[in-house]
Amino acid sequence: MSLELPHDILSQCAERFAQLPKDAVIGVAVSGGSDSVALLLSLRAAMPQADLRAATVDHGLRADAKAEAQWVSALCAKLGVAHSTLSVSDLPKGPNLQARARSARYDALAAWGHDMACSCICLGHSQTDVAENFLIRLARGSGVDGLSVMRGRWTERGMEWLRPLLEVSRAELQAFLRAQGQGWCDDPSNEDPAFMRVRMRQAAPDLDALGLTSLRLAKTATRMGYVQEALEYSVRGLWPQVAQIDVTDVLFDREALSRLPREYVERMVSDALNWISGQPYRPRNSALLRAIAAKKTATLHGCVLIPQPENLLRISREFSAVEGVVAPAGTTWDGRISITKYQKSYEIRALGPSGLAQCPQWRESGRPRLALLASPSLWQGETLLAAPMAHFGPKDMLKVVSPPWE
Repeated sequence: MSLELPHDILSQCAERFAQLPKDAVIGVAVSGGSDSVALLLSLRAAMPQADLRAATVDHGLRADAKAEAQWVSALCAKLGVAHSTLSVSDLPKGPNLQARARSARYDALAAWGHDMACSCICLGHSQTDVAENFLIRLARGSGVDGLSVMRGRWTERGMEWLRPLLEVSRAELQAFLRAQGQGWCDDPSNEDPAFMRVRMRQAAPDLDALGLTSLRLAKTATRMGYVQEALEYSVRGLWPQVAQIDVTDVLFDREALSRLPREYVERMVSDALNWISGQPYRPRNSALLRAIAAKKTATLHGCVLIPQPENLLRISREFSAVEGVVAPAGTTWDGRISITKYQKSYEIRALGPSGLAQCPQWRESGRPRLALLASPSLWQGETLLAAPMAHFGPKDMLKVVSPPWE
């Protein structure tokens, strides 16, 4: 198959995967749209010997989704690529259907990738997606992080994800497919103005006339990414001056925080919230600022922010977020706590009221009751073995994953 893509994308694809073992399994998410079909063909051409596996996610939201998955399956068979259709049903309740569907899609793809023993999963986002994402975030009033370029490579849900086509526009990818005589599926929801992304797409001609082309917007997003890197670099050295880790909590010195630029404060407190809650995205800026300034205990992002004596601010896990969550021996509790010395009958749970009642010296810890309720504890059946934060039992039986800034 003879393929030509702008920006020498085939060489880029080959270079990005050069460090993978020759027998590595590479997953590809293929919806049937032009971007993902172009990605599939590009990878097949760039690495003809690679073990490619493709997956199509059917959310069950559109009548045409099943036929599109069958179309992708037929294309994969023609290319010699194994294909799976992943059915996702019972999306979680709440607003923003697209965000909920996206989260469920990533969950399904990650589970499939683990089953297939994939070294990574490739996504077909293009330069056009970068530009649209920038405009959407701009309309929402996002800061540096929100306006930064989409990540080209990252790890999440225990899987490595790649976006090899971020430097190529959708128009270029569609021209490439037409030159190969290759069609694709058009999702009618991509024309529905009820979605902001569609409205941004429809406004593209007017924006182009003002000089706000996809290429210009993507370059600006890349520049914002450099700013983001600089901020993260400078903030890393400030942590010891303003915060300390207390087992699973973060204690901020409010006075030291007040002397920092506001961007640093928001970034550091958001990082603490994300480490404690396990959530990948920052909370809304307005809610974050209210919680930081609050003189009383506030809840945010699955955490509690508790004002402490000596002008300290403690951030702990919210008990309701982990109440009833149990991790058997050999697994991780709440994304960051595991057992160092264990038997198969051991379990990690939140300490809770019943556990705290078994810790007569908890007040000597100096930690507030609200923080201790959500603290990790080790159990064997109904017998409490250890609750390190409540001064009960051995202190070395639970291991906590270090925060990313350490």
